[in-house]
Amino acid sequence: MYWFATKGLFGISPTTDQLIVVNLAAILIATTFNAPQKVIKWGGLIVAATTTTCAIWCGH
Repeated sequence: MYWFATKGLFGISPTTDQLIVVNLAAILIATTFNAPQKVIKWGGLIVAATTTTCAIWCGH
């Protein structure tokens, strides 16, 4: 249990900047997912997933 308290799930302890990126990605998905154009719909999803992954695991 100590390991989860110090490292978090999967060894990740998110910072405030990372949580902001995740929240912005969720807003991007929410606003673009119902778009009639498939490019906007899937583009928003890909951008959100990529930025979230990079923010959490790349440590930027």
